[in-house]
Amino acid sequence: MEQPHDWGFHIFAIAAYMLDRGLADEAEFWDYRNDRFSSYHPTGVRRVSFFNDADLKCYLDRFGYPDLIINYGRYGAPILEFLLGKSFRVHVPCRRTGRCMKGNFNAECYLVDAEDYLDARSMLYVPVVHTGKIFPIECDKERDLIYLASAYPEKRHDLLVSAVKGSRVTGHLHPVDRDTIDLTDTLLTTSNWYERDVVELLRTSRIAVYPGDQTSNPAAMWECVAVGLPIVVNENIVGGRHLVIPGTTGEFATESGFRDAIDRVLANRDSYRPSEYFQSHWSTFEMLDRYLEFFQTMGLTI
Repeated sequence: MEQPHDWGFHIFAIAAYMLDRGLADEAEFWDYRNDRFSSYHPTGVRRVSFFNDADLKCYLDRFGYPDLIINYGRYGAPILEFLLGKSFRVHVPCRRTGRCMKGNFNAECYLVDAEDYLDARSMLYVPVVHTGKIFPIECDKERDLIYLASAYPEKRHDLLVSAVKGSRVTGHLHPVDRDTIDLTDTLLTTSNWYERDVVELLRTSRIAVYPGDQTSNPAAMWECVAVGLPIVVNENIVGGRHLVIPGTTGEFATESGFRDAIDRVLANRDSYRPSEYFQSHWSTFEMLDRYLEFFQTMGLTI
């Protein structure tokens, strides 16, 4: 697969894979913006943006309905309802709030972020990682930890900063605007979008952390483990707990014990086997094939 590693890999990958295998003639990625926009991703997936649901429905009425739609998050729920009986619908609920807490809905099958939501028509969601480009190499380590997440309240940068304040723990935050966060009395550095190579940042770190709580199963967590970093994850994270295999891929930590967990994992990082576990359970093509097989079991005709 020649798809580049970029922000949207975990979303574009299955569409690109179906195009590559001749299982799809066309594939599109839809989102909402303040202007209409259309362009082709290097994979051949066409990106199309719409003003709102009504705009997208007009587009579908004019150009036809997809054979398969995979919806990420709660914002596409009205379109899933609209496509009942017209398309095979897969829903990836991601962070569940409000109505989403009541269960799986509006789709033929589901990729869910937590075992609590597993049922007869769902499987656990693993963001597809480009393991052909994200893998460990022998290199000098420049810092103790990396946190790969934009800075907003649910990502809990405040928890990490508080945990390492006044210590000798070194780390890097990406993508973060230095002016938006107080790093006084820490050895944390930052870079913003496109200022640093993400894979290089991961490879030159000793461990990864994810202090976020009201967030669910971010692809960045999985990329950290794929590149060989044991990860310390907030035990209160909403979804994606299946990434953490204690003693193998990383550890959970309480908020009060986050610093202690960082110190323990740093001290014992050579005993973890994150990349080996990732490659044997969640590699790129294994996950893509598992998803397609699951969709077909649930009724998709390819």
